[in-house]
Amino acid sequence: MKKPKRSATTVYLDVTVAMAAKVKAALTGKSLSDMVNDSLTQSLSRDAADLEIFRERRKEEKHARSYEDVVADMKRDGLL
Repeated sequence: MKKPKRSATTVYLDVTVAMAAKVKAALTGKSLSDMVNDSLTQSLSRDAADLEIFRERRKEEKHARSYEDVVADMKRDGLL
């Protein structure tokens, strides 16, 4: 698989987070850039999945009846 183009970016991390990330990068044989890119890609992917769920729920809501409509129907039918 072809690697996408990359862009140089400055990121400021907490000292402890940066140290832990560098240690993990060394232990896993990955670059710090690859670790950050992978983490951001995973986060954005979860966001995309969440947005899809929200879109689906909006579609369901269009078909759902409001509470007010249900109560009005119950009154009309003599249930309230």
